Amino acid sequence: MSDSTCAPSSATHPVTVDGGTIAGIVDADCSQIEYRAIPFAAPPVGELRWRAPQPVVPWSGVRVCDRFAPMCAQPARPERSIFLEYAGEQATSEDCLYLNVFVPLDRAAARLPVMVWIHGGAFQVGSSTNATFVRGDLTRHGVILVTINYRVNAFGFLSHPELTAESRNEASGNYGLMDQVAALAWVRRNIAAFGGDPESVTVFGQSAGGASIANLMASPLAKGMFDRAIVQSVAFMPMMPLAQAEQQGVDFMKRAGATNIAELRARPASQIVGLSKAMQPLIWPSVDGYVMPESADAVFFAQRQMRVPMLTGWTRDEGTVFPAFEEAGALREALRARFGSRTALALQHYPADNDAQARESSKRINGDALAGAGVWQGACAHAQGGNPVWLYHFEHAQPFFAGQAYAESDPASALGVFHSADYPYVFGTLKELTRPWAEEDFAVRDLMQRYWVSFARNGDPNVAGLPGWTRFDGREDATMRLSATPHMDAIPRLDALRFLGDEDMIGNFL
Repeated sequence: MSDSTCAPSSATHPVTVDGGTIAGIVDADCSQIEYRAIPFAAPPVGELRWRAPQPVVPWSGVRVCDRFAPMCAQPARPERSIFLEYAGEQATSEDCLYLNVFVPLDRAAARLPVMVWIHGGAFQVGSSTNATFVRGDLTRHGVILVTINYRVNAFGFLSHPELTAESRNEASGNYGLMDQVAALAWVRRNIAAFGGDPESVTVFGQSAGGASIANLMASPLAKGMFDRAIVQSVAFMPMMPLAQAEQQGVDFMKRAGATNIAELRARPASQIVGLSKAMQPLIWPSVDGYVMPESADAVFFAQRQMRVPMLTGWTRDEGTVFPAFEEAGALREALRARFGSRTALALQHYPADNDAQARESSKRINGDALAGAGVWQGACAHAQGGNPVWLYHFEHAQPFFAGQAYAESDPASALGVFHSADYPYVFGTLKELTRPWAEEDFAVRDLMQRYWVSFARNGDPNVAGLPGWTRFDGREDATMRLSATPHMDAIPRLDALRFLGDEDMIGNFL
């Protein structure tokens, strides 16, 4: 608590931003001012569905930002999912282009570093206001935290020949990425009013949020929008060319029983959500020729990405939350279909001599293909261009109660250091999760926050009192192993990551 006489309050600390004047609230701990649900674009509804984000609609008087906005329209998470626990129950709406700003109540500096969080969710689900993002204590380290919404699933990424024809950029899809760019532009224009430094903006995100940041680093639209990047768990994801994405949109329209985009725009959001959930492959970012002239990995390999410092890594057991093959024969057949003449080598990395071994190998290749290989390749490409890179491997497992179980795993302890295990430590939101937390968990929270904030402040995670973190050059087999005893060591499973990289298989096995 910053002041023993402080009490939570509303309508405090007014500031003027795009659209008018807003006021925030003091949080229950009297540690920060929260400005919730600030609009950064017009509601993308009606005729604005499947269009680039438009300017904020102005308001009169003081807008009190004391309630969070709904999540962007999306399907519900499965019951008993660990990710439902992470998110908490939230309403959904197509009117969702809002962001949140969290400012430390006591701040010594006039211009604080800014950390902008981009949530994950496979570009299908997710929210800026998950409990594990907004109920923490990251701002205690002297930073301003911003969390943003962006359109997901078909609302955010549908391509179609009609949409391409009506666009002056001769492109369609990637509206969700345009939302991210619009939010970052809002931060550049407005964050000084909150005491933030618009010249010290770090974007950080996990899973689809990490892939978003790689995409932004590769997109001409985001050039100059941020100064540092933290890419957690996913960097590159496969992207369709525009023609293929347009055909996917044609199929989507047929499934909807619509004959043109005007009819599709008139359909209720619930129908669009239901159709999105049924699409395979999923509707997500594509190479549209405008937002993404090329795929992110192609841009990185050609050394045309933004040249900003990058901190990146993945967790030890990324694949445990995803479906796995239950039988050895099924995994062997899948490997044979994917690798052909190199199946024997694939089986060396992912053995399937029996069903139990196959289940473990299946989870391992899911994690390696989705996260490890792409993150490692992105780190190598960025470092080889002379850009500062710091690589990590997160190895601290969340503790679970005996008998604790989720839809993804029973028992929960079998999840290990799963996909998304890391960011509650970064945000300091351990108390939002049902766990028998121990002293070492809070130690990991503190070191993660100190490393992340040091990087946001200086472009270098090294900070006094913590083990030294050696810069990654793309050639050395070394990474920071993050745990209760962080230390530099060899990159785990590097031979397997190289194998998948040689196969150009990033993200494609799931």
